[in-house]
Amino acid sequence: MVVYVEDVDPVQVEQLTLDEARVVLARAQAELPRAYNSVHAQTLRCEIAEVEDQIAWLESEAEGQALEDAAVEHAMDLWADYDLGIPA
Repeated sequence: MVVYVEDVDPVQVEQLTLDEARVVLARAQAELPRAYNSVHAQTLRCEIAEVEDQIAWLESEAEGQALEDAAVEHAMDLWADYDLGIPA
């Protein structure tokens, strides 16, 4: 599905950043009560679902990266302690 963020160029939902996805989601949720007809409302619901899935995936990736970064930092601290002769 393609969405529009700030300009006239369409963007695939999978290419959105977390901030862009949140903007698109807020706009679609705000537009839903003012849908022109049932088809428009269904299209907005589909867009909302896809953007929510993208946000969940992006947040999951960010959490995974944070855990990986913390593990690397912890390993570096252990090696620094080892070099200083501090037992683990």
